[in-house]
Amino acid sequence: MKTIAITGASGFIGKHLVAQLLREGGYAVRVLSRNRQRDLGEGRFGKEVEVFEGDINDPHTFGGFLVPGCTVINLVYLWDAGEERNRACTSNLLDACKEAGVSRLIHCSTAAVAGRVADDLVDEKTRSQPVTDYGLTKLKIEQDIIDASKGAFEAIVLRPTAVFGISGEPLKKLAADLGRGNRWKNYLKSCLFGRRRMNLVHVANVVAAFVFLISNTRRLEGEIFIVSDDDDPRNNFVDVEEFLMDALGVKKYSLPRLPLPLTLLKWLLLSLGRNNVNPRCDFDPGRLRRLGFNSPVSLCEGLAEYAAWYRAAQLGEKGRKPS
Repeated sequence: MKTIAITGASGFIGKHLVAQLLREGGYAVRVLSRNRQRDLGEGRFGKEVEVFEGDINDPHTFGGFLVPGCTVINLVYLWDAGEERNRACTSNLLDACKEAGVSRLIHCSTAAVAGRVADDLVDEKTRSQPVTDYGLTKLKIEQDIIDASKGAFEAIVLRPTAVFGISGEPLKKLAADLGRGNRWKNYLKSCLFGRRRMNLVHVANVVAAFVFLISNTRRLEGEIFIVSDDDDPRNNFVDVEEFLMDALGVKKYSLPRLPLPLTLLKWLLLSLGRNNVNPRCDFDPGRLRRLGFNSPVSLCEGLAEYAAWYRAAQLGEKGRKPS
């Protein structure tokens, strides 16, 4: 039975990944927790999961958690910390991986490392030009991992785009605006954003990519893969908005959308300091697909699931935002 050691398992992707690994079977799943007693008491991960208490800020925290030949999934990013602390925590994990003799480390990065690229289609070979602290830090962590792994263990970097799904952050504001926002403001936003690419990816597809890379027997040392749903032409603002309007029972706009130039949107995104200011930018999932990966959930299936959850949550909680 293959041992899978997960850091950051309590996050959005982590909870879905743990559940999927348990459904598939054949894995001994262990997670690192800052409060083992609480997580066991709440049954957060299930009885089959081995919970270890530790803090990635402490270089001595990984004793017993990592074992020879295991696969490590790193989902940790400290949002309240800067570059120095995040890289230090990653260094702690990398040192522990070497000492334990792990087989493979799969690190969750982000497609946001691409930054402000002029290309309409971004792949793993596109030169990254991040401008935000988050994108810069994530890119440096990627390189730290690849450099440290050489000659010690396989390191794989997975770059998801905007991960959505039940209880996820992407689409929450759009759904809330459609349900309770000012219709004129929504209409103007729709005109402005038009067919700007949304770069969404369903959480089940991200989880499936992790499971695929866990089970893949090829040598993938230092490889980087993008996971996205950008190969679906409907992954743009207008089509996603219309889908949600239909699913949530929101009336269509009485006026036709004005086709505002994308250069206007690009200027606005630039003035707001956004990382990606190219409205046409797609992230190519082709490299992972050519390796044999197939997404289990289509964009429309994911949107339908999200809309059903959001509507039920609104009705059940009488207007309170879903958590």
